[in-house]
Amino acid sequence: SLFGKKTSNDQYCEMKFSTLLLAGLQSVKAAEVYQAIYSGEEFHDSLGDAVIFLNEPDQAAGGSDLIVGCNKNKQCARTLLHFNVDTLPDDAVITDVQMTLLAAASVAVDEPPVTLDVHQVTEFWNRTSTSTPDGVRDTWQDSLAGTTATAGDVTWKYSVYPDTEWGSAGGDVNTDVITSFVSEGWEGRSGPMFFPMTDAFKKVVTGWIDGTIPNYGVLVKRDTEEPDDARMRIFFHEVSGNKQYRSPKLLITYTSVSNPEQMPSSESGPGILLPGEPTKPPTSSSPTSAPTCPIDADTNVLVGTSVQHATIFLGNGDLSQDKGAFGVGIAHSGELLRGLLQFPVDTIPKGSTITCAEIILKTTGPCGPCKGTVDVEMYRIESAWTTTGTNDFLEVPQPLLYQVELEGAGANTGDVTWTHSSYNAADPSKGTLWTKEGGDVGSSLLSMEKDNERSQHKFPSSDEFIETIQGFVDGTIENNGFMFKTDESEEYIAQKAEENTYKDYETAYRLFMAEDSEDEERVPQLIVHYTLGSDASPASDVSSASDVASDVSSAMARKQQVTIAAVFISFATLFL
Repeated sequence: SLFGKKTSNDQYCEMKFSTLLLAGLQSVKAAEVYQAIYSGEEFHDSLGDAVIFLNEPDQAAGGSDLIVGCNKNKQCARTLLHFNVDTLPDDAVITDVQMTLLAAASVAVDEPPVTLDVHQVTEFWNRTSTSTPDGVRDTWQDSLAGTTATAGDVTWKYSVYPDTEWGSAGGDVNTDVITSFVSEGWEGRSGPMFFPMTDAFKKVVTGWIDGTIPNYGVLVKRDTEEPDDARMRIFFHEVSGNKQYRSPKLLITYTSVSNPEQMPSSESGPGILLPGEPTKPPTSSSPTSAPTCPIDADTNVLVGTSVQHATIFLGNGDLSQDKGAFGVGIAHSGELLRGLLQFPVDTIPKGSTITCAEIILKTTGPCGPCKGTVDVEMYRIESAWTTTGTNDFLEVPQPLLYQVELEGAGANTGDVTWTHSSYNAADPSKGTLWTKEGGDVGSSLLSMEKDNERSQHKFPSSDEFIETIQGFVDGTIENNGFMFKTDESEEYIAQKAEENTYKDYETAYRLFMAEDSEDEERVPQLIVHYTLGSDASPASDVSSASDVASDVSSAMARKQQVTIAAVFISFATLFL
């Protein structure tokens, strides 16, 4: 009983309730959860990665470049990694597991490929924070060495220096390869290397989670270690900066009956692709909850794209950008950007009732290593604005990433700028000024996408958003489109100014594809659900409910699963 000592009858009813609840949970397919586990977490009093050097019993390396292979002077190295999976539920059922490493040094395209093998480590090892070598990345090919080991470090001879030796020099491992990756040369920036799931890899990680296999991490080595064969790979380590992008990661997708609603990793959530990721993670929860869009026999759907777009730059009345993608937020240079977008809705018959509206934008751009959080807000533009579609962002010379600065070009006559809704290049005083610099926008926030990383951005329905589209259709509100911007408070700008001094581009902006994209699947989309008035008839370019039924079938299936669980739980409560 909830209110006193349990009786035998209470215990019997509780047991019946637990059985029914478990049955109910098992009848519903558990949602998949996506977790990114970083090697940098302290685990069993050890830091997360280390490098050991062939036949060097007293040299250690940690908190520095991870190295696998041999250099020109016949010096070879292996890499050890710890991944702490203690936060995962013991009954986790893995559906996918991968490991990622990101190359820190380039490899010539014509260099022969290298196979990197991963082995399960079978004995405890340890690394301290005092074993960071002084070597520079460019020198590893000529001189591959660590620093003098201190008590508690791992080396080629010792799993814990100087007291505990490995059973076999170079690390005690299971000789079976649990996963591997063939690394070829590349041009430009390298994407992450993904070591794929295998049955053996899945078995080991599952054992770590449920406790049946001691978690001593993994060892990465070349499949053949011939000192005369000078092929080597250098990777970013656990504290390289820009953790979400650079650090070694264990990417685990799983289901759990005991903890079915465990939240995904905040830095790499469901539906968000890591740079170079080969497959889309499961969408167990999206950054923005889905709008309630009723679909029935009377519902019509408009799916349209934008007709013009632009970026305007804080305080720069003579700069514009209205070709290619558009930017929102604070660029690395400190430029503050606002994005403008306009969608026509004149194909929706007057007299229709708007029931739901949302905008979907696709991100693009060079900012793979940028990890600044961006919360993008959407407002209605109250004055007309014009574009010429001629100015793209200026290209920034290397070594800066292309477009990471997002610099605007000189505005042409007819372009929108920070000061002008329509600029006059010959005589700016003859252009049309905004009533307020930065654009004339309404005070009501229509929608907002809270974004933690790169992905599709959905700006969901709201009462204000619906009222705005309704006004566009009725003709009571002039359709001048929408403005997208981020937090522009002094505190936020100061925070980002500090972050933007980091070498890893903590840039807080997003770059969105526009209607002039060559990829039609990535253009902006305005989706409007509406019902016809008594005197209206459907336009020829909109869809009825039956045309979009397939798009919501998965949502209906999820509702059925939730309903089944609710029935079991409700039925079980009868025994309490």
